[in-house]
Amino acid sequence: MSQIKRGSRALAIGCALLALLAAGCSKKNGAAFDPDAGHPDDFYTTHPNSYRSSDGACTDCHGGDLQGGISKVSCFSASRDGQSCHVGGPGGHPPGWRSAHSVTDPATAATCAPCHQSNPGTPGCFNNTLCHGAKSGHPADWRSSHTGTDPSQAAVCADCHQSNPGTPGCFNNTLCHGAKSGSHPSGWSSGSQHGATAKAAPGGASGFSYCESCHGSGLNGGSAGQSCLINSGCHGWSAPHASSGWNGGGSSHRSTNQGNALVCAQCHQSSPGTPGCFNSTLCHGD
Repeated sequence: MSQIKRGSRALAIGCALLALLAAGCSKKNGAAFDPDAGHPDDFYTTHPNSYRSSDGACTDCHGGDLQGGISKVSCFSASRDGQSCHVGGPGGHPPGWRSAHSVTDPATAATCAPCHQSNPGTPGCFNNTLCHGAKSGHPADWRSSHTGTDPSQAAVCADCHQSNPGTPGCFNNTLCHGAKSGSHPSGWSSGSQHGATAKAAPGGASGFSYCESCHGSGLNGGSAGQSCLINSGCHGWSAPHASSGWNGGGSSHRSTNQGNALVCAQCHQSSPGTPGCFNSTLCHGD
């Protein structure tokens, strides 16, 4: 009987050891890290979720900066065990992410949220909850504000705006603009082209405010480096008006859309109030 009991006890111990071994092996495909087994076999594909759920679990071994820590393994190595790592550092994205993420399905925005959520709301790429505002990814006033951007930043703009091959530049037809002196279409100097565009209702490609986005407030140069005023080879005097025919003919200011009154007010505001063509704030009464 005692031999049977000893045999049963040995069998029980053997089974327990097998269970422990099995448990240890199972961690290879379960927990994010096991001291004996290391990371699970599928960790390369699952580790982003592990990091987002508890980044401390990574920093304990890889260091607060993830540059190695006690594990001596940096998360920003070029590769490990044949798998590419985050060589671009510490944003956690792979090399080329700035351009690559521009084609990411917006439906996956919730994946970006744990790191990038900056405002309350349902995570979205273009609703100001993560990184971008309106669909273009730029703020509402970008058309006018980007004119003050240092042209050396063109390579960053190229991630979305490169339209032709070559070294990205603001005025070399690789992005949005041609040469500074030739950014407008052929025949632009004609009043029937640039004049009509300037006098049209303010919008994304018309109105005096559209001209100001490159030529600056008051149309005296701006980022284009080309004044529309005196001694510029254009209007030849200190106003963006035709040198003749201002009150009649094709150059007449009478055909200017009244939405441009705010720009006219820079020179012509005569009374307080919201600038308007016929409210005595500028030149005319009722």
